[in-house]
Amino acid sequence: MELISSKEIVDIVRYSDDSAIIVEKLPLVNQNQYKVKYSVINFETKSVGVSTKSAYLLKKFGPNFNRISEIIPNFVQCDASVLYDRRVLAVYPNGEAGIFDRDGELDWSGNFSYHDKSVKCLALEGKYFWSVCPNENCVIRYSCQNMKVDLRIGGIDAKTFVNPSHIFYDNGNLYVCCENNKVRIIDGNNYTVSDYLNFNDGIKQFYKFGKYAIAVMINGTYFMNEDELPKI
Repeated sequence: MELISSKEIVDIVRYSDDSAIIVEKLPLVNQNQYKVKYSVINFETKSVGVSTKSAYLLKKFGPNFNRISEIIPNFVQCDASVLYDRRVLAVYPNGEAGIFDRDGELDWSGNFSYHDKSVKCLALEGKYFWSVCPNENCVIRYSCQNMKVDLRIGGIDAKTFVNPSHIFYDNGNLYVCCENNKVRIIDGNNYTVSDYLNFNDGIKQFYKFGKYAIAVMINGTYFMNEDELPKI
């Protein structure tokens, strides 16, 4: 594991097959404000270089990123994906969400919840997307066509996912961060759930990029390859 940032990470997006953009939050002195820093990490060389706001926004929101970023406040703090029909869905950590049409105009705004509890995260899987509901100990799959619940795994009284905080899709499988420093994996073929990783410290977010991964921990953000993952 290699420490790549000791700052607060507000977003990570896939940049290419062998790189990702990391957005760090940098508080301003004596002000209740912050600025952000965009960096790109190359998985093969483990090098971290400077990226740009435009490169980040393009990867996150698609070709209409200028218009969408004008409409969305705090665009670094939401999850977003370009859907199969070229609309763009954005979801905030409190469940507030918006859908933008193919021209980048806001077409719908609302809120995603399950049993009146907010959901968060957006992990796109074809014509579906996944979110987590921490208060209900479950993950939810929604249909991108009607934005309705399609599948639920876990439940308030189940131990499948305890207080899930993040979900990420890669290569057919889903990775869910839970309490007790765990990352659990949902098999994309049959949706069975099993333990995948167990960290020594609190895990907030886990991003899998093929044989590489980025883990956002309480004490910093780390890059690792397959051989370095703390598997159970």
